[in-house]
Amino acid sequence: MKYLITAKPGTTPIPMEQGAVFLQAGLDWINSKLADGTLDAAYNIIGGGGTGIGNAESHEEILGFLLEYPLYPFFSWEVTPLLDLDESIKKYIAFYEGVGS
Repeated sequence: MKYLITAKPGTTPIPMEQGAVFLQAGLDWINSKLADGTLDAAYNIIGGGGTGIGNAESHEEILGFLLEYPLYPFFSWEVTPLLDLDESIKKYIAFYEGVGS
């Protein structure tokens, strides 16, 4: 399953004296997840936060994945399951075709 993952700065800021260390750890983690295919893409958002496409077999697996992220406590998270475009549109087409019957 694919998930749209969006992180926005939370109420707890990254400590200034440790900011560079935390950000480097986060960048290293993201790059390792891109390399192993757990993430398909990752983007930064102007003003703070980021978004990406993640892969997991279940909602629980994606939660575990996010909890491993070194910056997890400093963000609020929105995770949205994604549908395959072709498969889902075909289901909608079948639905609408059935409505007219």
